[in-house]
Amino acid sequence: MQIEFYRRKYGRGCRPHLSLCIEGQHYHVDTSPADYGMNLITHAHTDHYGQRNMDNSRAVASRESAAILEACTGKVFSGVTFEVGSRIRLSDTKIKTYPTYHMHGSAAFYFQDSDILITGDVKDYSKLPKCKILVTEATYGHPSHIFEEEVEKLLKVASSNKAVFGAYPIGKAQRVAEILSKDGFGFSAEEKIARICSAVGLKPSDGPLIASPRNLPLYGGGYILTAHKFYRWPRITLSDHLDYRGILEMIDHCEPEEVLFYHGKPSKRLLEHLKNEGIVCRTLNDLPVMK
Repeated sequence: MQIEFYRRKYGRGCRPHLSLCIEGQHYHVDTSPADYGMNLITHAHTDHYGQRNMDNSRAVASRESAAILEACTGKVFSGVTFEVGSRIRLSDTKIKTYPTYHMHGSAAFYFQDSDILITGDVKDYSKLPKCKILVTEATYGHPSHIFEEEVEKLLKVASSNKAVFGAYPIGKAQRVAEILSKDGFGFSAEEKIARICSAVGLKPSDGPLIASPRNLPLYGGGYILTAHKFYRWPRITLSDHLDYRGILEMIDHCEPEEVLFYHGKPSKRLLEHLKNEGIVCRTLNDLPVMK
């Protein structure tokens, strides 16, 4: 089977992320629209380019991702939608989708005949299949990026009066809303966050406020919910990605012969570790560029 990964040329650089061609069929992953082939959208975060594909009839996204994108843009998603966990067929290609739990609607695409798994961003790899080629992320791809989540701390702060949580409006905010709702707190939210929450069935009421991190000064401060350490606000560790240990565990779980990191920055230590394990490693810098 003829398989080629490549990047699309754009000006002096390249379009975001990557594309692949399988037996003459082209698939563009988390990138801007192309005038040939299909655009696969793993989830609705802005840096995975779903918003750029709203008018693209050849775009493919989960129904929840499409709903979030519509709530963000006010446009109707024109592409193909599916339920996460279902099988889809694009032209003659059979694809099975799997949850990655990165955010509502996030999905991995498994090309069954070519044994290629494209994960997008991952929080929980437990449902992912084994594969020959794993195309994945390395947001926390350095050994220093090891953390434990602080959900109990989040709930403890939520029990205090007038708690304010700073969370990225797309994805993280919905996870926080779900945690608070399941524990009986309820939540209130800024308008954009409330709109996206409603799109995935989470209804704001009374409760701790979920706000965009940049707006925390408007409320006199609050807690930032992240694994990153560069914010000046008090931090509660809550991440929608695997840490460094999780990346290694995911790769061990999927048992690939080759790993291609297409998002994030895998460290030299990570690449060397995998090569010592006999796994072929590539990054975007290793791919050919095509017009």
